[in-house]
Amino acid sequence: MDWLSGKSRVSRVRGSRMRGRVALLSAVAVAAAGLVACVPQPTAGISCAWPNIANQDSLNVAYPDASATYFTTPYQLAPGQTLVIDGEYPFARYSSLHTYSLTGAIVDHLTDTDIAPLPGSDNPSTNAAASLDPAERKWTVQVSADLVPGAGSATNSLAATASPGSTAFGSVILRVYVPNTPGDLTGGVALPALSVRSATGTVTPIAQCATASADTSVVGLINAFGPATDIPATDPPVFKRPLSVGGLYANSDNAYVAAIAAYQPGKVVVIRGKAPTTPDTMNGESAASPTELRYWSICSNEYRKPYPVTACGYDHQIPLDANGYYTLVVSTPGERPVNATTPNAVFWLDWGSTAVNTLIIARHMLPATTFVESVQALALGQAASPQMGAFAPLAASCTVATFEDGGAAACGLT
Repeated sequence: MDWLSGKSRVSRVRGSRMRGRVALLSAVAVAAAGLVACVPQPTAGISCAWPNIANQDSLNVAYPDASATYFTTPYQLAPGQTLVIDGEYPFARYSSLHTYSLTGAIVDHLTDTDIAPLPGSDNPSTNAAASLDPAERKWTVQVSADLVPGAGSATNSLAATASPGSTAFGSVILRVYVPNTPGDLTGGVALPALSVRSATGTVTPIAQCATASADTSVVGLINAFGPATDIPATDPPVFKRPLSVGGLYANSDNAYVAAIAAYQPGKVVVIRGKAPTTPDTMNGESAASPTELRYWSICSNEYRKPYPVTACGYDHQIPLDANGYYTLVVSTPGERPVNATTPNAVFWLDWGSTAVNTLIIARHMLPATTFVESVQALALGQAASPQMGAFAPLAASCTVATFEDGGAAACGLT
């Protein structure tokens, strides 16, 4: 994430790193060319529906949010073919569908609020009185190799490729954040059914995979196309919006500010800011409730490829003080201050490996139009403060003893 430098990622890649990427691109191109020459497969190269799953436990890459699960189906859609997805809105805070290129770049996306329900069904992300019956929460989305990205948002359609009219090699990812029932990764509904419709209208159903597993082949792509991890840490850490999240299978509905911190024995990083309001869906509040954000979180991550997350806290997990402010402490388990506990309105995040710098990421999802202090309001590369006002995450470093003696205020954060 090159947010501390004005240089683009392309200009930073030199020598053997560039040659390695060119070689990988060439290999992808050769493989794709061979597939294009083949007769289009009736199942678009999909052996079974949703074969791959990613989260902190199964495939910890590309800085996943620990409160989200990502279900993936790779495809090879020829012109005239359509991948049909028939699903149900989950009982969860948020869901979406994104299509991606082979290199992890976003092609197109539909937020849950964009997906119109089938006749007789309700969309719980837009209707607070939506039915609780899964049979009345149905939708259908189509993925097409002939569609221009962004052109199908009004028709529940997604582009499969940035180059319409050619064979599309990519993947579709279903995201589910904060299911109402912890551990129910799909949010209380079945994974969507998939089928492929040919140019002549023939529909071929695709069986559901018996199990989902991690797609480890994506690690090579992320290592090749993800941003460099060579920006130095600052003390205190400063949160800025990245210049790019390309190659990281980014979520279009999120914007991020991040800060890099170096481990110092005996010291902790303290983060403080005002908490935006979000719907408490796990306690029965509707995702359609009028709040400042749909979701926010702060995560500690190892600042290295392939970008593993260490720990996260999301909005309603993080305790607030009487004025609606949060305080987080990032440290190793052995250096956790004794007062870094929920009863003291402090949330603790594990530092992770001390062999590499820690990247602390704060996410904002789907801000209300009236919430002008969101991360989305920042320009790329801009610091969170002062633009975000009281909602900017501010960081300081101090000794364990200092925090134990006086909390965030003793470390310079009020």
